[in-house]
Amino acid sequence: METPTQAPQPVAVMNETWWNDFINSTKGFTETVVVPDVLPAAEVQYMNNLVLEVISELCRFKTNAYGLRVYLDGKQQDGAYLDSSIYPQAPTAGENITQWSARVFEDKKFGIIINYAEKFSPALAQLLTNLLQPLLQSTGLPLDGMHTTTFIGNYGYTPLGIHQDHDGGNVIHFHLGPGGKIMYNWDAAEYEKLPGAKQNNTEIAPMLPYAQQYPFKTGDLYYMPWNKYHIGFSDELSVGVTVWFDNHSKSDVLNNILESFKRQYVDMTDLTLTSPETGPDGFTGFAHVESMLKLDERLEGLSFHDVLQEVYKEVMQTQASNGGWRAQPLSLEQANGYNENEYMHLQGKQVRLVSPFRLYPVHVEKTDQLLVFSRASKIEIRYHIGFVNMVEQLNSGEVLAVDELLNYLPVEWPVEAGLYFLSLIYNKRGIDIV
Repeated sequence: METPTQAPQPVAVMNETWWNDFINSTKGFTETVVVPDVLPAAEVQYMNNLVLEVISELCRFKTNAYGLRVYLDGKQQDGAYLDSSIYPQAPTAGENITQWSARVFEDKKFGIIINYAEKFSPALAQLLTNLLQPLLQSTGLPLDGMHTTTFIGNYGYTPLGIHQDHDGGNVIHFHLGPGGKIMYNWDAAEYEKLPGAKQNNTEIAPMLPYAQQYPFKTGDLYYMPWNKYHIGFSDELSVGVTVWFDNHSKSDVLNNILESFKRQYVDMTDLTLTSPETGPDGFTGFAHVESMLKLDERLEGLSFHDVLQEVYKEVMQTQASNGGWRAQPLSLEQANGYNENEYMHLQGKQVRLVSPFRLYPVHVEKTDQLLVFSRASKIEIRYHIGFVNMVEQLNSGEVLAVDELLNYLPVEWPVEAGLYFLSLIYNKRGIDIV
């Protein structure tokens, strides 16, 4: 694949004023708009290269666990096709998206949909975060965070048919070309009155006379609120990276909080068989449930309301530390086998925060713990003000000498304590070695 060059500077025009004008033009995120010529050519090329980087990583890990879907002539292909025809054909050095597509699909009509591309490309996550930070400063973070979906292909009409997105999932689409695209929109109330109207409707032609058309080209931005029925048309090869602002329903948000509680504080691997409840007075069967709980000391004794609130805070802090993205990036351990317990290599190095992300330290006084939220991960360590000072220095965004950061810890402590702390953050991609 083409080697991603150094990232272009974030588009200067997409500052807070630009985004506020954008909010006004969409009437508070309620109307579809196309904004022409948002991305300059250098940024388009760079982002296209990063999409190839994502494809390479998916091929390396041979995974569709995060939503990789491939369509040929409108039909979704199965795992066997991915194993035989996609994973072995990762983009090669020097290839661009046009060349890779021609090599893999030849003259076939194809479509690729990738969810969570930001998880597999740190540079893409960084670029998009730089573009979107001024918007988040105006709006705040969506309670269910953000994620991307990437569309690649020359598939004609979107294989999903005419459909409406998940409630509250507003979408910002950065179009990377080379071909253009047309999005057709229908107001929900009007579409639902039409004969044959339904979700995922593949009978498209009878509906087109009633649609609003929104054509866009390379470098344009397309915004669409969640409640529009829509379908895209892309007869030439094109790439689009969409960002979802997931202002989902209250029940969706609560469900995600409960899922976070289960992941962290319930042993869902316990497959011990239960015994029948002996009667309505003792309720002895609850012991089976209670034994699966693994609440730490800071949550023990709290009311259910307060436990939920603490988990909610953690969810928000993890997303904030990741620039609003819901999915954790691949850790260095996952990506290349890094061992966070082998930390002596950091001594004598210089490090810098991965901007524009930030570290969020929280002192839990009840247990004298320090929680540091870094790139949607939670790091736990014994509290000391020196660790907090190290975090504050890192959040400055300056290049810092590791040996100077270690000076914030007591002189009687071994240097290994500070190096291990930095290694934990490094593994989670919170800092880079400069």
